[in-house]
Amino acid sequence: MRARSLALIVVGFACGSAAVVIAKPHPPQSALKPKKAIPAPGNPLRFDISWVDEPTERYYLAEAGNASVDVFDARKESFLGRIGGFHGSPAADDPCGRIEGMGPSGILVTPDNKLWATDAHGTVKVFNLEGAKPPFNVSPTATVSTGAICRSDEIGYDPKDHVIMVGNPGEADLKPYRPPFASFISADPQVQVLGKIVFSTTDGFAFNATGLEQPLWDPALGRFLVPVQGEEEGLLAVVKVDKSAKKFVVEQTYKTPKCNGSGLALGPSGHLFVGCDDGHPLLIMNPSTGQVLKTIPEIHGADEVWYNPGDHHFYAASGGPPTPAVGVVDATTSEFLENLPTGPGAHSVAAFAKTNHVFAPIGAPNPKVTTNACIPSGLPAANGCVAVYGPGK
Repeated sequence: MRARSLALIVVGFACGSAAVVIAKPHPPQSALKPKKAIPAPGNPLRFDISWVDEPTERYYLAEAGNASVDVFDARKESFLGRIGGFHGSPAADDPCGRIEGMGPSGILVTPDNKLWATDAHGTVKVFNLEGAKPPFNVSPTATVSTGAICRSDEIGYDPKDHVIMVGNPGEADLKPYRPPFASFISADPQVQVLGKIVFSTTDGFAFNATGLEQPLWDPALGRFLVPVQGEEEGLLAVVKVDKSAKKFVVEQTYKTPKCNGSGLALGPSGHLFVGCDDGHPLLIMNPSTGQVLKTIPEIHGADEVWYNPGDHHFYAASGGPPTPAVGVVDATTSEFLENLPTGPGAHSVAAFAKTNHVFAPIGAPNPKVTTNACIPSGLPAANGCVAVYGPGK
């Protein structure tokens, strides 16, 4: 148990002004412990990004193993059904490969209860969840092409302008080579692509990018943040949105030292938690200045990261051998708290603030990974599961 202190933090914004944010003290939290594991029927889980929608108390998992978005009850912690119609796992001879040929990958739910999910072949699908009930036999209300050959990947949402930012990260192995790019889609009823940014020097960017990861809207800056990956380390790009003019511009870039950024999460003081690909330690940054405030060496190689306002913790899942873990960081103090045991393929994480329970999907058994949180719960490990963690006594 760790006591929290009252923190006074000054955060500078892009416009040059400063704001004082007082982080309210909150009571000490017990260490989290594995609570249960939720099984899912069908083929072995092959998942990417997950999402908790607080208003509807549902947990969503982009899951190519069953060509679906899997839906769970976040409060009862049970499997509800699947939203199907996705590409699924790629064929063995897919020119995009095992990862960039899959779908779905990125998901989120907007405040109007629309599920946005990316898919293979550069597509994005929209589902109206209003009134949708298990087993979720719903069809997309819109399918949008970004023009990519390989998958559309992770996405972010600008609630001010009603714009979805989609990353198209990986066509480097195709001939001719196509650099990563981002697409901007109107989330209003006339769903359409509004514009793009290509991340290459020939298009005026800082370097020829090798990948593009999780976009995140920063309400304080009024900008999108997106990690852009390079050969050895990457950049954090700050993107300005002008929807009416259909203009989208990289306004600023900051180095992410010794880190190819992946997932992003904003904490209570505006600090940015950055997941780092390729097994590197995670970062905490000031997104308005690019300053690296702290490195978290206890967690390596995370993809999706999450901030839970219920317990003021950052979470990151890392599935590398030999000991995959869900890392926990105090978002107020930036102090590393603990690593929780998880299982093969762990790289996705989301938290339900009403219970402070954390969801981390786990893949099928891997001979290189001995830890598997599905097994202690009495579940067969063959298909994987969703591990659930919560406060313990």
